[in-house]
Amino acid sequence: MLFMAVLFYWPLLNVFALGLGPDIAGMVHNEASVWPVLWFTVWQAFVSTIICLIVGIPGAYVLYRKSFKGSAILKTVITVPFMLPSLVVAIAVTEVAALIGGLNPVIAIILANVFANYAVVVRNIGSQWQTLSKSTDEESELSGVGRFTTALRVSLPQLKSSIRSSSAIIMLYCASSYGIVLSLGGGQINTLETAISISVLERLDFAHGAALALLQITFCLVAFTISRWGGTNPLSFTPTSSGPKSLDKRDMPAALFSFVVISILIVLPIFLVLSKAFISASGSFTLENFALLDTRGARDLLNITFLEAGINSLRNLLVATVVSTLLGVLVAYLLAEHSRKRRRRKTDFLGITLDAAFLLPIGVSSVAIGVGYLITLTGDLAFLRTSWLLVPLVQSVFAIPLVVRIVYPSLLAVDVITREQAMTDGANGLQLFWNVDYALLRPVMSTAIAFSALVSLGEFGVASLLTFGDQATIPVLMYQLISRPGLQNYGMALAVAAILTLITTLVVFLVSHEGTKRFRSQPVKL
Repeated sequence: MLFMAVLFYWPLLNVFALGLGPDIAGMVHNEASVWPVLWFTVWQAFVSTIICLIVGIPGAYVLYRKSFKGSAILKTVITVPFMLPSLVVAIAVTEVAALIGGLNPVIAIILANVFANYAVVVRNIGSQWQTLSKSTDEESELSGVGRFTTALRVSLPQLKSSIRSSSAIIMLYCASSYGIVLSLGGGQINTLETAISISVLERLDFAHGAALALLQITFCLVAFTISRWGGTNPLSFTPTSSGPKSLDKRDMPAALFSFVVISILIVLPIFLVLSKAFISASGSFTLENFALLDTRGARDLLNITFLEAGINSLRNLLVATVVSTLLGVLVAYLLAEHSRKRRRRKTDFLGITLDAAFLLPIGVSSVAIGVGYLITLTGDLAFLRTSWLLVPLVQSVFAIPLVVRIVYPSLLAVDVITREQAMTDGANGLQLFWNVDYALLRPVMSTAIAFSALVSLGEFGVASLLTFGDQATIPVLMYQLISRPGLQNYGMALAVAAILTLITTLVVFLVSHEGTKRFRSQPVKL
């Protein structure tokens, strides 16, 4: 609690204090300064969410309600964009736009949002859909009702909690897609996040930036609160034993639609990023883009090379992963212990409050927190801004909720009888955790560690505000390259994007494979 209070809530409260100053009143009356930005933030997030639901719900039905060869692979493939760094997502959409002759920046931003969040709809809604009773489907078949009508009038009303949760969390992610809007908007289109960075970094107007950050935080907190009203964990990689039925002819429209969407929306952008990195301007195979990573780009644009930035990112990754894993497991353990003691009570306000307190970083923009640090670390604390340790510690704050969401369900799933037998045999709290809880937790740790590492590796919002000079990370250098003209600079960015895509894909597939193997070999008693 002390760690979260100092590294998250302290700068957050400072943003509120400065944002509620006179500048907020000035923005309310100055429509040209904020309302168009606020409107576009909400509008593009809403449109992106609706499109995600339209294209994702059929995929949730096909991949989770039905079974076929290759379904597990497709579930993993659609998860890769969700875990990709935002700048890599932007580059992927840029390549798709180049393939079809260009896209309007607004359409490109919405496409990037759908590409990145398609898995949220499929996994969240699909996880609940596969638990619904199959008797309703069978009764509908006997009554001659089609699959589409059954899904629309019977299944979807039962899935409203996960639909609401998915919609809210996608709205949250789309409203805080800083790297996507910054790259694809070209400086002409801004959301609250990019407007915050312009106010702070270009105009040095911290009061105005804090006021914008306050609006961003408010919007994200509303979306986060709604997302907590039900629904499953979209990042769960452990399958269930519901035994879905095989696809049949009546499922073909939904199946064909889903396969086309996954091919065009997910596979094509990933393929373009991986392939274009090896293609020269003349269209021939080349490794030149990768060889240039040991340089500082055209006309020495960069302060350091990508190899040096890679060392910085790896160092930050190690620190952030260790801290977030340690604290996340401790939080999950304490919450699980509290839940066991209160399991017979209908309401548990303390448990809900503590759970929300540690999950709140999911619902707050990293850019807004970065502004909070710029406001907080002044005077005698200004020297902390130059410390490289600050960035990985802040990144760990945003990874802790992910660790808690992965570890907490596994701890609750530990067989109560086994724990009681261990306590009867005289096991203390540490022995109970190490010999019983951690025996089940150990396989899950690989997922928590892997995703914490990916969060740190691709984090751009905080790094763009708090890293300077030779402490820049890979995403920061990527943005410096793609925001400048030149084939050499963009080729280097493509090479880095391909490397990050390969790393992310490998991690997601390994985690998915471990989850499936764990499910088959170690069934959990509930």
